Amino acid sequence: MNEIRQKIMEAVINQFNSKGMKFTMDDISKELHISKKTIYKEFDDKDELFFATVEYGFSNIKKKEAEVLADDSLDLLEKISMLIVCLPDNYKNIDFRRVYQLKEKYPLVYKKVAERIESDWEETEKLLKEAIDKKLIKDLPIPLIKLIIEGAIEKFLTSKELSNTKYSYEESLNGMIDIIMNGLKVRD
Repeated sequence: MNEIRQKIMEAVINQFNSKGMKFTMDDISKELHISKKTIYKEFDDKDELFFATVEYGFSNIKKKEAEVLADDSLDLLEKISMLIVCLPDNYKNIDFRRVYQLKEKYPLVYKKVAERIESDWEETEKLLKEAIDKKLIKDLPIPLIKLIIEGAIEKFLTSKELSNTKYSYEESLNGMIDIIMNGLKVRD
């Protein structure tokens, strides 16, 4: 990927974080100090730019997942938890609570986000099976665990309610995985 494409996609992420879906190509060109013509040399339209940005974001998530899998300092349950809520360090400031705006204004782009959330579970499924075999977690069907997690994440992304709380997307994900891994019951 060339450097200008990457900078444009990072600017899209910055603009989305600060303005939601109300940002314009002018906002991107101003942030990067480039012309809109330069943006349109790289991307035919805003839809193509959004699709490319989604792919760019998920490829960064996959890189972060590989780091988690390779980290021998983490135990099995820590790896599972971290894989499920995996966000690259440079995405920690993104307000994913605004993704519901994509569903309303760019449904095909949102569909791509949902497809990516539902795919690429192979490594997580292997770890879940290992944890079940080692009796570290309940022996529940992995598809059930996966549906619960996907459902929670999709609800976070499609609901305006999360935007009205004091919790960031990352805090909400961490709360979700804590409930999934440890339950709601307060431990002594």
